[in-house]
Amino acid sequence: MNTFNRFIVTPFCLLVLSIQALAIDFTQATKDTNYIISDTQDTIRVTFDGYALSYLDISDTVYFDENNNILITSVLDQTGVDAAVISTMKFENFEYTTATHKVWDLIIDYWTLKKMREHGGKRFTLQTYNGGAVAGASINGALSDDMPQRTLNLCWEDCGVLAITSTNTLSINEGVGNTTHTLIASDTAATFSIIENTSGFFSLSGTNNATLTFNGTTTDYEVTKSYAVKIKATTGNGNAENAEQIITVNLVDVNDNAPTEISLTGDIYLYTGIIEDNKRKVYDKASSGTVATLTTADVDTNNTFTYTLIDNEKNTFKISEDGTKLELNGVDVDYETNIDKSLSFSIKVNDGNHEFIQSFKLEIKDMDDNSPSNILINTTDIANNTSAGMQVAYFSAVDVDTVGTHIFTLYDLNDNDGADADNNKFTLSTDGKLSIKETVNFATQAQYKLSISVEDGIGRVT
Repeated sequence: MNTFNRFIVTPFCLLVLSIQALAIDFTQATKDTNYIISDTQDTIRVTFDGYALSYLDISDTVYFDENNNILITSVLDQTGVDAAVISTMKFENFEYTTATHKVWDLIIDYWTLKKMREHGGKRFTLQTYNGGAVAGASINGALSDDMPQRTLNLCWEDCGVLAITSTNTLSINEGVGNTTHTLIASDTAATFSIIENTSGFFSLSGTNNATLTFNGTTTDYEVTKSYAVKIKATTGNGNAENAEQIITVNLVDVNDNAPTEISLTGDIYLYTGIIEDNKRKVYDKASSGTVATLTTADVDTNNTFTYTLIDNEKNTFKISEDGTKLELNGVDVDYETNIDKSLSFSIKVNDGNHEFIQSFKLEIKDMDDNSPSNILINTTDIANNTSAGMQVAYFSAVDVDTVGTHIFTLYDLNDNDGADADNNKFTLSTDGKLSIKETVNFATQAQYKLSISVEDGIGRVT
């Protein structure tokens, strides 16, 4: 890290009179230039905004360090560089002509350069004498005001490569008004300017334009999530004296929009929530367990959602302890007693600033949870001479459940009333088709006695 030392050179009597302006001054380019000096570079070239007359009887110049200690006293020579302009000079009653110049070389002597090198500093300043005109003198009859005191910037061997060292990424809440950011360059003398500002939200102000302001009043994270501006820092005209930086403002999403949808998603658990025909349903006879995970659509990010059940039919549902799931509340769901075979409820979600309510209606999925209650036969008549092996009837079960498989069998009652006496003369398929094993002959047997049972895994009826 370089230690920047400040040296002041005073007085400097190059400039005295102007034929074009009453108060002559350095050009802005001269003021902005960082002049490189070294053992082999002892000359700096300055330009004035008018023609100046040099006094060769220069007073001694004094160099000071940053603590205002005298470093060295020496002489600063000067030479006109551009084509001379002959100007008429008047002083009291004396009139003469002399050569004047706009461009001058200022030459630093050997001992001053040696002292600067040994001091170890990197940056210096040369300050002009306060007052550059001789009182009472005039050019072409016009009095010349004193030149303002000015400072020239010097660097030993090089000024280093200019860089913008302040951060190039900012995080700012959407919709916030003016937010300021201080720009910092490796050279504190650098001035800043904006070279690209597409959004128009950025501006510069303050000393050296080092305060960057972002006006985010109209910004909306949901529309545009970031904005950029290109900044330039400069201390002169060379490549090493200019630096650019793209600064990006990333908007921070704030909770300024209400939720728009609640969804029942997530895993499916046996006897609770199922998905069938693209619809989530609740099993018959379920009383506990997770029905679904609750998710909410909200254009704002990083919100925390709180769910509340309202209009909860028969108090069937509840929100899980962790607040993220819809669960059954210990109340048996019963398909058979529910008239419209569904359960209705509403959920309210709160995102901290807004509320949204959505209604749901879940169908009840019937389960085989009841035994058959009766057996029906389509006919009790058998035609005479029906051939052996022919189907003579079929059975069906009476069951309040709409699902389940009924298994029919010829059932041996093991009693003495003869109700199953003819079971051995028939075959019965599991789905209830009854066939006779012998040809029917009314002359030998006019009726048959059978015992039939049906079961569905829950219970049996005979």
